[in-house]
Amino acid sequence: MTIPWLSRFVYGPAASETDWTTTLPVRPWSYPTASVGGSRTSASGTPAAYVVRQDYLLTFALRLYETELPALQQMVAWLQAGAESFRWYPDASEPLIYFTAYLEEPRAGERWQETRTEFGRVVEVMVTLRRVDGFAWGLDYFDCGV
Repeated sequence: MTIPWLSRFVYGPAASETDWTTTLPVRPWSYPTASVGGSRTSASGTPAAYVVRQDYLLTFALRLYETELPALQQMVAWLQAGAESFRWYPDASEPLIYFTAYLEEPRAGERWQETRTEFGRVVEVMVTLRRVDGFAWGLDYFDCGV
């Protein structure tokens, strides 16, 4: 029996891609939506707005053992350095289902750290992803499959 929702990340230069799979499943994700644009209200109280784009995001707690932190730190450092895209497999046991994504958070220049869980050597790091193609995610965590 395989554990569902082990995240797999493939990133790096094409000649020497790094393929990393977590040993613990992620927690259920959420779908925050961010828009790029602006809004103002006129003196008469009439609102006006413009939207340049909508970003459909996916946020989840990446759970891992403390010994996996160096692998995560290496991946985050690579992805923050040049806004590189990567392949994310939401369920490592489903090799045909993956998304090309950007790392939205933790962002370059922002402080990030793991959070200790009640299980001693298990830590969590909040991660937010954005699809390269701009579409919404539409993944059902509780379906135990993509």
